[in-house]
Amino acid sequence: MTDYFISDAHLYPEGKQHPGTLPLQSFLKGLSNEEPGRLWILGDLFDYWFEYRGLIPSGYSGTLCTIRGLISAGWKVAFIPGNHDWWCGKGLQEATGMSIMKESVVQVDIQGLKCLLSHGDGLGKGDTGYRLMKPVLRSRVSETLFSTVHPVLATGFARMFSGTSRRILRKQVDTVPEYLSAWVREQGLNGFDLAVTGHTHCPAVRRLGDIIHVSLGDWISHFTYLVIRGGEISLDEFRG
Repeated sequence: MTDYFISDAHLYPEGKQHPGTLPLQSFLKGLSNEEPGRLWILGDLFDYWFEYRGLIPSGYSGTLCTIRGLISAGWKVAFIPGNHDWWCGKGLQEATGMSIMKESVVQVDIQGLKCLLSHGDGLGKGDTGYRLMKPVLRSRVSETLFSTVHPVLATGFARMFSGTSRRILRKQVDTVPEYLSAWVREQGLNGFDLAVTGHTHCPAVRRLGDIIHVSLGDWISHFTYLVIRGGEISLDEFRG
């Protein structure tokens, strides 16, 4: 079985053009023509996601249908939410058929490799401000309070905050933060073979002591994905 990994598409809600929407859909449709394997999506597939009862954000239907088509073709798709789409749930699962793994770090054996999978936000001892805010942002209380905001108003907020992703187009990140590297090295001492993370938007494959770290990049400017086939690791760029 072949395993593919992507993260950080940051698809915009309705009304905003995105450079990665069509390439991502083309990539997913291409997978459906291969022998079924597994696709792991490590967070921030959406720049904004919030599910009201019976209502999901507009503007994502094409990608959701493409994921469902991939699953119908026999693929297994797992989604580990990121900081932009943590508030996903039953609606997303029903719309796509993919499994949602709401854990900050997922431990799994993949093709003989003892792996850690995570979106990557708040790991290690750096990014102090975000680590302090993370429990608040992901709390049930915050989710409940946000649910009281009318969907139209909430989507308006989302369009404004989508500027976060557009700014990434102008600011290239070319190094993985040292605090994240330190966290990965520590996991190597704990017996893990591979750590796969997103969040930094910086594509990289590095051996850190006893462990290999893959930082997945993004689908805004890099269009990168990880492939594990026969136990071999490759970080590739989608060229359409």
